[in-house]
Amino acid sequence: MAGKQESKYWMESEGERKRLASNHYIAKDAMGSELVRAPVDFSRPVKVLDSGTADGTWLLDLASSLPPPASGSHEFVGTDLNPAPFPSSTPPNVTFAVQDIKKPWAESQHGQFDLVHQRLTLLGAGSNPSASIAHLGALVKPGGWIQISEGTMDFPPDVVSDERTPAYCDMLRLMRAVAGAVGAEWHLGRTLRGLLEAAGFTDIGEEDVVLNIGRTNKDEGLAREGAETCSIAVQGLSRFAQNFAPEKQPLPAERYKTLAADLEKELAEKGAVYPLKVVWGRKPE
Repeated sequence: MAGKQESKYWMESEGERKRLASNHYIAKDAMGSELVRAPVDFSRPVKVLDSGTADGTWLLDLASSLPPPASGSHEFVGTDLNPAPFPSSTPPNVTFAVQDIKKPWAESQHGQFDLVHQRLTLLGAGSNPSASIAHLGALVKPGGWIQISEGTMDFPPDVVSDERTPAYCDMLRLMRAVAGAVGAEWHLGRTLRGLLEAAGFTDIGEEDVVLNIGRTNKDEGLAREGAETCSIAVQGLSRFAQNFAPEKQPLPAERYKTLAADLEKELAEKGAVYPLKVVWGRKPE
């Protein structure tokens, strides 16, 4: 069984942080450089929360891309369970704080945000994602918006299959085993609309976004980075999964030794995709 500390921070490992930072730019490219799908009015000062912010890549990118409002200024807050990746220097309107998505925020934060954003973080909520969504929902101002993104894990068989992408499929087996270990729903992206509806949000919209990993990405830099960071990330996943009981091992023992190198080569030569569901909703006034 995995150690308590390792289990607690498996999603905040160095490899995972690098992968998420890389995936930010891959996702941004897939979304046409538009980070926010919720119809937030940025012409006036707004307060934005990025939950599961890691090193704040999404938050800082948004902060730098928005034109300043006619009067006042926007405010940006990033939160994460692990403060280690927080940047040491930030603009004056950007702050970071420690917060566990499984726990409620301080009441002083309730109803304070025009936009609450979270991407590829809900897996950390384990078996109770609805509670985490409720915690996030409490932070949204009446009339404000929430935007959540998670993988659907519904892969096109002509792109992702044991025949075409065996190493990528083994990485997915690792990911699914880790999700099972923390009691998380594998197809989280499918559940987002229902979770937001149950939390009382209305005017819900959704979009399917396909992240192109490795050679499937037309941008050479993003293609190379996606292949490299997936390889790094799978090393952390392997270390975690190797602590499982023998009957719960997702891969043969010898596969852990070759997977990272095989995955990087496979992605560089063939590429793969990661289907993402982006869902947003408005809090009734």
